[in-house]
Amino acid sequence: MNDAAGTLTQRVASFAAGLTFEAIPPELVAKAKLHLLDLIGCGLAGADSTLSYQALAYLAAEHRGGLCPVLGTARRHGPAAAAFANSVAMNALDFDDGFEVDGRGMGHPGASLIAAAFSAPFLRATEGAAFLTALVAAYEINGRLIHAIQPSFERFRQVYGVCQHQGVGSAIAYGLLMGLDAVALENAVGLAATLSPLPSLRKYNWESRPLVSFKDFNAPAAEAGIRAVQMHAAGMTGSRDVLGGETGLWRMLGSDRFNPALLVEGLGSEWRMWNASLKPFPTCRWMHTALEGFADILRAEALAPEEIGRVTLYTSAGLARDFMQAAPETMVDAQFSFPFACAALAHGIAPAAQWYRAETMARPDLAAFARRVVAEVDPAIDAMMSGPLRRPAGRVSVEARGRVFASPLIAFPLGTRERPIGAEAVRRKFMENAAPVLGPGAAEALAEQLLGLERQADLARLLGGLALA
Repeated sequence: MNDAAGTLTQRVASFAAGLTFEAIPPELVAKAKLHLLDLIGCGLAGADSTLSYQALAYLAAEHRGGLCPVLGTARRHGPAAAAFANSVAMNALDFDDGFEVDGRGMGHPGASLIAAAFSAPFLRATEGAAFLTALVAAYEINGRLIHAIQPSFERFRQVYGVCQHQGVGSAIAYGLLMGLDAVALENAVGLAATLSPLPSLRKYNWESRPLVSFKDFNAPAAEAGIRAVQMHAAGMTGSRDVLGGETGLWRMLGSDRFNPALLVEGLGSEWRMWNASLKPFPTCRWMHTALEGFADILRAEALAPEEIGRVTLYTSAGLARDFMQAAPETMVDAQFSFPFACAALAHGIAPAAQWYRAETMARPDLAAFARRVVAEVDPAIDAMMSGPLRRPAGRVSVEARGRVFASPLIAFPLGTRERPIGAEAVRRKFMENAAPVLGPGAAEALAEQLLGLERQADLARLLGGLALA
């Protein structure tokens, strides 16, 4: 799809480099600020987690200090190392945002894109409006890219990567904030795409726990994006038109289909960032519909955990096979465990960061409850989840007080474009995540500043306060 406007990669780079704050619909700016608020909260909460401590230990062996802060710590590193650590923290609780079209999840963009952008203000003066513009450009291209390279269902069953494409979006976010023009950005995208991790969903250790620590490989993607911009600055040459042609990135990532129109048509007028989604539960998104049904019953009936004799989750064959580990040993395994999540909800474990602490996961009462959670395959739900739609769906029944309480079928998760989460709910989630780290007053003040980010003249001063003294 080469024409007078340039190659696909040139068109993407030209759009990103030419986007202005004034050209972005105000409603989309507001959405971008909510995603930033959400991811900062997730990162602050996730910084005090086993996964984050493991990432910091790795970085200590590989990297010296630098200018870019690591959320919730006193550490500073160079931009790529800091982005790696911040991405791990943002994704650590599996509470971070997604990108969903018709309910089908396609990545976790913020933990890569926002983590990469976060490093830039400490190296180059950055105003709030420029930061938001870079985020919108990155989210837009990132979402369009993963949508354009969706494989056939048959190929999806063979090979798929959830966040491998996010190296491109990370390079766009960081590159714009570092002052790259369209030509430079095209080269950085070429480097980022070929530095990205392999599509490895089918080798996450589903048959031999524990699951892989990286989950969806957000952090390597964020790091790849920043390294690409650094390599460009050093004079290195990347792949030309890496996104286009029969041998483009789509083929490298294992897909058997590519729709270039989804990547470039309507750029600047039809915004795919509207499909960015937010999470109400700190678990794999595939679990959210059934968990919502369970949470609704708990709330409506005011059920105490000891009153509940059995929880039956009606789900797909895949989730009944892979998501029913009753005694997860790691926080990643727990994030893919229906029994553990139901136990945490039933016992009112809050805030979400508490779910995956060692003392919580070792609680005998949670373990006993988890053994009362079972799964049944529902053919209709299985068709939605395991077939070409790949859409999370679920329902639940709860046996308590001599009765059976049943939820309706939920076919779209809360937080999607079809069922958005309101701004106040996002703010409450942020406070639950950030207040235990910063203190309630400082967290409230930070929320106000982030939600008015376009008025901030010095982001290094604002964001630098998220590192602990």
